[in-house]
Amino acid sequence: MEEANSAPDIYTDAFRFTVGPYGVSFTFGLNVPHPSQGQVIPPRDTLILRMSLEQAKVLAMMLRRNLKSYESQNNLDIALPPNLYTQLGIAREDWQ
Repeated sequence: MEEANSAPDIYTDAFRFTVGPYGVSFTFGLNVPHPSQGQVIPPRDTLILRMSLEQAKVLAMMLRRNLKSYESQNNLDIALPPNLYTQLGIAREDWQ
């Protein structure tokens, strides 16, 4: 008889990551709905994942490959708001 997977199933709408000389830390969480104007509230229900630099690089490569494949197979472009690129300091060309 197969055991049920005990890993939690988590949805996240907020994340941040840090890169150091020995590894990468990802923090995932849920934003608090409807914060007051200008109020900064840290995400709730956070989960922290840590991995080696090598694992993080492979994860980034695999995630990019799979998302690009999904877009291609479904003939779509996963749209992002234009101001998001500016806020994150990235260029749309980084995805190409």
